Amino acid sequence: MSSTGIFGKNRLVSKLAVAGAVALLTLGGLNLPVQAQDAPQLPGTVVIGDLNAPRGVAFDAAGNLLVAVAGTGGEAEVSVPSTEGDGTMQTFKTGLSGQVLSVAADGTAKPVIAGLPSYAGATETIGVYRAIPHGDSLWIVTSSAMPGLFWADSVVELDAKTLRVKNFISPGDYEETNNPDGNEIDSNVTDLAWTADGTLLITDAGGNSMYSWTKEAGLAVVASWPDNSVPTSVEVAANGDIYVGFLGAGLAPGAGKVERWADGKLAETFAGLNAVSDILLDGDTLYAVQLVLFTEQGPGPGSVVKVDASGATPVAEGIPAPFAIAKGPDGALYVSFGTIAFAPGMTGGVLKLEAN
Repeated sequence: MSSTGIFGKNRLVSKLAVAGAVALLTLGGLNLPVQAQDAPQLPGTVVIGDLNAPRGVAFDAAGNLLVAVAGTGGEAEVSVPSTEGDGTMQTFKTGLSGQVLSVAADGTAKPVIAGLPSYAGATETIGVYRAIPHGDSLWIVTSSAMPGLFWADSVVELDAKTLRVKNFISPGDYEETNNPDGNEIDSNVTDLAWTADGTLLITDAGGNSMYSWTKEAGLAVVASWPDNSVPTSVEVAANGDIYVGFLGAGLAPGAGKVERWADGKLAETFAGLNAVSDILLDGDTLYAVQLVLFTEQGPGPGSVVKVDASGATPVAEGIPAPFAIAKGPDGALYVSFGTIAFAPGMTGGVLKLEAN
């Protein structure tokens, strides 16, 4: 259950970033070295670009798009033991380059929060993971290089107007103390959702667990996955069913999946997917973001698909490292991309896709 970044054993990107650095991505059916100038033509419309490690996307009550941007690290260095358990060290360039951006309907962008901790490793930058408005609060999900760092592997509730901290939740501390999945100690908080009674659900990819949280009761385990299937995302349906997206055990082709839970029990599994990094439930329609697709040449650009009992139907393909998805007030789908820089100088952004 060790964690070196978004794709470490349980983070979402380090293994793929390493693979992408030594392999060739399949761009438009051609085997091309991964360089910034080789980026394929993107589906949809780019809403905002030139972002460094964009992650979660969400919309606030005013219709503004919020984008969590992990950043570029900084000048300070911190070295920590590798979580691969091989005795080596990993070094991160750290700084305060993380931010949460607000993008208005006219494309104007401004920071809602600037100066968030950012940790740049050899293959990815980690830090702010999601920014999710809910009620009168803005909820921030963060990841870091190791437990104990500022806002490491935690959920922070901020007052949406003043940005003052209202609540701090640490699944990382819970993992260290309780280790629900019984594997190595690791935490990588990934997503939030709320049930009808206001209970917060939290997925932890590193801990292979989903928690519930209320201020009165604190954290409690809802489910754990000892098979290391890496839960990345969670949605709650109108009828109370809970949908959980998974990167997949071993990051193997077809190992990604979405599970539907009803009345506390696993009711249905949508299997055969690839590296699911986020899901969106739009009424009865379930969307999944596949961070990468696996080919004979290695990991290639990812996609957005509709998922049902019959399988997965493509919505948009050929997206370099797509990460998160949200539905806008205009009915379109908004997807962050370029969350991994497969080569120096590559940046990402957010795409607008017409829902179909």
